[in-house]
Amino acid sequence: MASSDYVSITERKQSLEKLSEDIQQKLKSHLPRSRNLEIVILKCHILIEYMFNQFIDLIAPTEGVIENERFTFKQKESIVYMLGFPADPFFFPSIDLLNTIRNQVAHTLSVDRALIDKLIRINSEDPDDVRGLSDQQRASAIKQITKFLCGEMLGFIEAKHEMEWMYDLAEQAAHPTS
Repeated sequence: MASSDYVSITERKQSLEKLSEDIQQKLKSHLPRSRNLEIVILKCHILIEYMFNQFIDLIAPTEGVIENERFTFKQKESIVYMLGFPADPFFFPSIDLLNTIRNQVAHTLSVDRALIDKLIRINSEDPDDVRGLSDQQRASAIKQITKFLCGEMLGFIEAKHEMEWMYDLAEQAAHPTS
């Protein structure tokens, strides 16, 4: 890799600001009031994968690498973990369940409501919240879980870069150029 492949702090800051606006817009426009459980599952999976791509691009020392590769969803999940996303007891199990549910919908055109309820249960403060849910309530819960998972990734990216910017400012203060 050449030094031109690396992204400056300023460029990363601009990319991160754009991502923050972009993900909010995508969540609003792609998670409409749909009650169709299958469509909600597919769209939520796509949004999580979009955030995986953004996470990898913004955390790795170079940008654009992920666009040239054909990694699977599961491989991207592993890369996100290897790039430092914490082993949260809810995040990765939720991602795995959403991926399993999505694969069922995509390959069998069926929905395992018990798996969806498990996804909702592990993201709920009260496990009894899952009893007797309608598909509309399940769709709403999956949307909320997706927003939360995307927000967690965005928050991690912002925190990591804030630390880098603070370190860079400290370095500049310690070694001012004359």
